Amino acid sequence: MRFINILLFLAFMLYSFAVDAQIKLQTYTTATDTFYWKRYTHIPKPPKLRLKQFSVSNSTEIVDAFLANHLNLFPQFTNDSLPKFTVKTLKKCLFPVDINGDMLPDMIFSGFSGGESDIVQIFLNLKDSFDLVFEDYQYITKFRKEAGKLVELQTGDVGCCANYLYFTRDYRVKQENGEPIFIKVKQNVAYQYTEEPFKYYPQPIPFVAKSDTMLLRASAAQLNEPFNPYLETFGNIVAKYRSKTQGIVIAYKSYGNGNDWYFVEVYPDTSPSASILYDLTKMPTFIRGWVSGQAILLDIK
Repeated sequence: MRFINILLFLAFMLYSFAVDAQIKLQTYTTATDTFYWKRYTHIPKPPKLRLKQFSVSNSTEIVDAFLANHLNLFPQFTNDSLPKFTVKTLKKCLFPVDINGDMLPDMIFSGFSGGESDIVQIFLNLKDSFDLVFEDYQYITKFRKEAGKLVELQTGDVGCCANYLYFTRDYRVKQENGEPIFIKVKQNVAYQYTEEPFKYYPQPIPFVAKSDTMLLRASAAQLNEPFNPYLETFGNIVAKYRSKTQGIVIAYKSYGNGNDWYFVEVYPDTSPSASILYDLTKMPTFIRGWVSGQAILLDIK
């Protein structure tokens, strides 16, 4: 009888421990959900551009001819250990496009990099060979030509795996002696669960922070708790500033009675003192998020 009582006691203790662990896990899950992810519409991912619309005629034949001499440029598609990625898949990632107006089909690759992220590569046609002139992660979102020449390019990078930021990177393209030169212009970044604005201004409005303690948030709400251990931040705070910032307002939201919120783009001349952001050193980075109307002054002319 004593042995049975001991077994019952141990069973009770194990059950109590399991229940206690379950409660803690649920509490942790709730605590990390600090941005009310299900309560508002999130900003969309940067849209992937359909590159086929820019391809020259006879693109299938051109791609086959290109790969006949340059398959070695894409070892990730010839690796037997990756049967999912084959030469057949590779052909769907290649787009022959004339980017410098010389009537020769250059080649754009957009697809699997061999690692976790996709990649964009542009190869310039030199008649007897191809030269890699551009490379960036992950895909093209804007592609503008003038007089048959590429003049503007934007890439979108939504990261992978545990990444949680959306990037867009803008490039201006200058042609020198028939060769395109890609000039870095700006990078925009926003947290993936940022609240999507409903009312946009027709034209951006400059702003300046009223003090040197501005908070940039993921949503139009003042939420300073709980602590999110994964992002190492409190509430919906994306970035904290300890010096006066400036930038532009591109949208707004009002709850009435002076409770106004602005969706802003903060200029890179002031860096956050703390933030959930990463990869801000590649290009001048403009950070997007929400600020309280009580924290900034609009330069309305």
